[in-house]
Amino acid sequence: MADEEGERTEEPTSQRREDFRKRGQVAQSKELGSVLVLLGSLISVWMLGRFFVQQMFEIFTRSFTDYLVTSARQEDWFAATKFAFGRAALIVAPLGAILWVINVASTVLQVGFLNNEEALNFDFNRLDPVEGFKRIFTLKSVIEGAKAMAKVTLVGAVVYIVISGEIKNIPHLSSYDTNTLMIYVGQLLIKLFGWVGIFMFVLAGADYLFQRFELEKKMRMTKQEIKEEIKSREGDPMIRARVRKLQREMSNRRMMDKVPKADVIITNPTHIAVALQYTKDMAAPVLIAKGADLMAEKIKQVARDANVPIIENKPLARTIFKTMKLGQAIPRELYTAVAEVLSYIFRTKKRRA
Repeated sequence: MADEEGERTEEPTSQRREDFRKRGQVAQSKELGSVLVLLGSLISVWMLGRFFVQQMFEIFTRSFTDYLVTSARQEDWFAATKFAFGRAALIVAPLGAILWVINVASTVLQVGFLNNEEALNFDFNRLDPVEGFKRIFTLKSVIEGAKAMAKVTLVGAVVYIVISGEIKNIPHLSSYDTNTLMIYVGQLLIKLFGWVGIFMFVLAGADYLFQRFELEKKMRMTKQEIKEEIKSREGDPMIRARVRKLQREMSNRRMMDKVPKADVIITNPTHIAVALQYTKDMAAPVLIAKGADLMAEKIKQVARDANVPIIENKPLARTIFKTMKLGQAIPRELYTAVAEVLSYIFRTKKRRA
């Protein structure tokens, strides 16, 4: 009943996963990248904070002393601008490089290296304002908006808890000197953003797991879809069965062509027939044909037409039929039994000659 109604109860195949991936439909949490950037920024500022402060201090002191006087007298602001931008680059460049690496790494960790071909194609429907409004006012957008409001509320609660714990220190700030005040403010900001980052990291992890769950549910397939995929990948089952039948017929035809070359046919006597061939250049007799029921009758009929001797030996016929493959030489444990049969055949031929 579930299959008739088209319920998606089957696990997605690797091909379906790959199709979703090519379309860019992968489990990814945007908040995780933002959180990692935030935490990376905090760690970078904490590790390189002294260097950043030193560069900023040098920009202000030298710009408003040496370079300001020189530029005013010579009316040449290029040197001051070059100095200011150069020192600013020393602050921005390493921080920007670290954040770029973190952002790329967060994407790679979630989805790997993804080449979304469909995203590169130009679609005129994306320029349609009506369709744009429809995409905005959907159930999914409403849910995302509710999630965003909930996150903002929870982050606000975390900020309130952290700030409320520092209220007792506010009356003492007036007695701090500038250096101590800057240190306190820096520590407070790192503490504040650190707790916000940790809390958002937990939320982003939960969101990523939820995205994976939703994607897995979306990728599930019906039994009919799996059948269609197998058919498209491996071909129509009826055609495959027809090909296998033709292959069996060709193999049987080649096998029957070898029966006239056999030295003896050993039978069960009615259900099994095996054909053995032995020449002087062979180390042991070789099985060149075997069959059961109707195929056994065909082998015996071809053997009669070609005057190939037919010997009844039930145990030997069953053993060879069950344990040997076409083209395989007689194993050592059957040498004696087969040798007796071939000796009898060769003696009979000699007497007739």
